[in-house]
Amino acid sequence: MRTLPLATLLCAIFGCLGCGSGPDLAPVAPKSYDPEGMAKSAIIQLDKNTNGTIEGPELDACQGLKSSLAVIDENSDNKLSVAELKHRFEGYGSAGAVGYTLRITLDGKPLADAVVKLTPEPFMNGAVGEVTGKSDPDGAVNNYLVEGRELPGLPSGVYRVAVTKDGESIPARFNTQTTLGCEVSAGGRGGSSGLDVKLTSK
Repeated sequence: MRTLPLATLLCAIFGCLGCGSGPDLAPVAPKSYDPEGMAKSAIIQLDKNTNGTIEGPELDACQGLKSSLAVIDENSDNKLSVAELKHRFEGYGSAGAVGYTLRITLDGKPLADAVVKLTPEPFMNGAVGEVTGKSDPDGAVNNYLVEGRELPGLPSGVYRVAVTKDGESIPARFNTQTTLGCEVSAGGRGGSSGLDVKLTSK
């Protein structure tokens, strides 16, 4: 996972000095996370058997956490505890934005001009808002609309991912009833710099 250099972020927000272009925008406010509150909320939301951890089929309800199970699960018991989640979430405040690429394909082919919506999981407790992006001709999404500003990165967090495209029939499991998700983090043990979103038309 790469953290975007400060100069890159400032250029994206303010426009490069001396270049004669760029949006006249105020800086994006720093994110404030509550790691313990988020961890406890995640257990409340996802721990259906009330044993104090998130495991097995419970992880299927949050693909963002499931995709990062190996790096969040510190004792390798295939379960996520409050302590493990809190430790992971404590790394979220170490970067204002993180470089992250979504690579969109439909039936194995790059999907251009697809609209991607990333919605924070409820247990994020409002720390970050909804983010959108649009895929390029190669099906890649690298820039995102964050709080009304286009930035080359995402705030750290756990997101549900939904994909739509005008004129394209994409099944509900990839949008209105999405089963897709990702975790974006610059801190903690490891992390991913992106996600391959492999859509199928059937």
